Parts: sequence; structure tokens; C-alpha cells
Amino acid sequence: MVQVEELAALSRQAYAALWRFLAGIDLTTWIEYEGAVDEPLPHLLAEPRAIHSTLVDRLWVRLVDVDRALTGRRYAVPLDIVLDVEDTFCPWNTGRHRLRAEGESVSCEPTTAPADLRMTAAELGAAFLGGTTLATLAATGLVEELRPGTLPLASAAFRGEREPWYPGGWAFPLY
Repeated sequence: MVQVEELAALSRQAYAALWRFLAGIDLTTWIEYEGAVDEPLPHLLAEPRAIHSTLVDRLWVRLVDVDRALTGRRYAVPLDIVLDVEDTFCPWNTGRHRLRAEGESVSCEPTTAPADLRMTAAELGAAFLGGTTLATLAATGLVEELRPGTLPLASAAFRGEREPWYPGGWAFPLY
């Protein structure tokens, strides 16, 4: 068995070459690797079903300062929304936050304006990393759309290019 702790490559070609090397190690019948949910590896294989995978919890974020955290990230599309956040653990986060994002310019501050979306800090933390979408959370009743049409826009804005992943599986507060 070959156990891969971490694999990093600067290009698609290098990524494929590393996997070819690992698969070609003499007398190897099994490679163990903990990768992201959207790992490209299955698409390199002639038989993608040869991979045996198990989903495990590895990354969790607790937003301690909502305004600072939301200002510190970038968004996939321009955004101007008001989030109504409930946070019983960090009560200073409870309230409405106006989030404006246009390219590199991002601001988030408390407001008294009517809310567009309602959620708890747990749902906001789940969407913050760009994997779990606000639309998915809304489908389960965990996010409420208060202004029609806001949910698809906000969901797209929070979405990341890749699924969030951390190989060590640590949980840590952000901001």
C-alpha cells in the first residue's frame, strides 16, 4: 500500500504525472489518499469506479466577527444584500449586516435596512468557504429568502472555484 499524505502540483500535467508515478510503483495494489470532494483524480482513470471513497467531516468554520470575515473574502459576482444573522454563541454577530461586493471592493457593516436573507451563524459559516451553497441550505429550510431573487445571486456570489478542503481536518475559528 502507498499512503499519500498530501499531493500538490503547479499544473494539470504535473498533477497527472504525479498520479502516474504513484500508480506505477512496483507491487502496489492500493493507494490511500485523502482528497477534496471535487478531486480531479477519478477523471484521470480508465475506470473511475475503481476508487473507493468515504465522505468525512474535515473542515468547520466558526465566524467570530461576521462583518470582518465577510469583508475579508472575495465574491464570484457583484453583490449588495442584507443578511439577518442569528448567533446565540457570539451574540454581537446577531443582527442585520449589509454586504456589498464589487470585485476587490468589499464592505460589510451593521444596518437597520430590511433583510434579504435570514440564517444562523452556522449556515453563514457553512457558505463562507464557498462549498455549501446558500441555495442548498435554503432547500432544507435553514436559510430563508426574504426578498425574492436574492437567494440565487447570493448563492452564486459565495460559491468558490473548488470545494474547500484541508488535509489535516482541523476545526478553527476564523476572525
